[in-house]
Amino acid sequence: MRWLDQTLLWSVVLWASAAGAQDRLNVSGDVDLRWVHATGDPSYLNGGLGKLRFDPEHEGIRFGRAFLAPNWRVTDIVAVRAVVDAYGDHDRNPVDLSEFYVDVRPFPTTAVRWRARIGAFFMPVSLENRGIGWTDVYSITPSAVNTWLGEELRTIGAEIEARWLGASSGYLGDLAVVAAAYGWNDPAGALIAQRGFAMTDRPSTLFGGLGRPPTRFYYEIDRRPGYYYGLNWRHHDRLEVRALRYDNHGDPGAATAAGGGAWRTRFSSLGARLEPSAHWTFIAQYLGGDTAVGADSSGDNQLYLNFHAAFALASFDWARERLTARYDDFHTHQLSGLFGPPSNDTGHGWTFAWSHECGDHWQFVTEWLRVTSRFPPRIALGEAAEQVESQVQLAARYRFELGW
Repeated sequence: MRWLDQTLLWSVVLWASAAGAQDRLNVSGDVDLRWVHATGDPSYLNGGLGKLRFDPEHEGIRFGRAFLAPNWRVTDIVAVRAVVDAYGDHDRNPVDLSEFYVDVRPFPTTAVRWRARIGAFFMPVSLENRGIGWTDVYSITPSAVNTWLGEELRTIGAEIEARWLGASSGYLGDLAVVAAAYGWNDPAGALIAQRGFAMTDRPSTLFGGLGRPPTRFYYEIDRRPGYYYGLNWRHHDRLEVRALRYDNHGDPGAATAAGGGAWRTRFSSLGARLEPSAHWTFIAQYLGGDTAVGADSSGDNQLYLNFHAAFALASFDWARERLTARYDDFHTHQLSGLFGPPSNDTGHGWTFAWSHECGDHWQFVTEWLRVTSRFPPRIALGEAAEQVESQVQLAARYRFELGW
């Protein structure tokens, strides 16, 4: 993985120096400062098994996030995009990359428009995280589904999309087919087994880690590429439906010299976003699958568990205000590898958020989040298996965009 780290970092340096001379560089950015009040046991980000980003030892004024999202338009059909992130926590890199890829969009000559991405990027599955830098546009904290997708999963490879443009036939909508092949995602599944689902706005970065001790997610173990494929349907700017099947094609028996194993992680996701009027948005999403690590598939030496999570969201906006409510439900069930308390994670959560747009640059967001869960491995840390955790956040965000 070291050669990949060096290649990407040097590419960013060369890209920045070259882009300045092209007069085609745009940079979007966001700085997020917040006040936090939290209850519950320590967060998994701080060595515990709590579900939330912050805990009672990390309250008060906190640095939420700062990011830059440069977009260099190399030609009329080729662009280089990146997201450079800082979260102000104890990650191994204070500044890191979340995404870095080449985006190719040829001009359509028929009713089908093609698009290709090569590099490192988020897969097209979230209906919440639609903002620049993969930010949640409805609240501060995304659902358990999209928290996990941001933590453990990143496409490091190539993706191609074919989108039928309905306007060519007088239909106000379109239909897209997407497929990708990738590597460097063999550890995907480790976190959901060790901790279960969580609800935070702290995704992983490409070269960093999460938790104490930090878990890294992007390196290759078994030299077997993974894949995903999916469909996206948009109808009259009112309805969007996304379906995706993911399989990292991991070999559960493969391991590194240091003892890290490849996880075989597979899931299916189905979600819909409905906007029946100019003010209302409704979203529902379901994700379910399984993950396994260990060579012995017929005995307890292989850890195998299945999982599923879902949420329903309603959001109402008017003028500069937005109110959002969301309900989450999540489960994991360990079927083998019972060498300790089983990783049977059961829980649900409620989120309520209010946001106010103050001019073109400032946004203020208030969020209350409450999660009830049961996770037996907490007992080994001296924590109760059942937890009720809550978190209040008041965020002030400054956004900007520059162009040369």
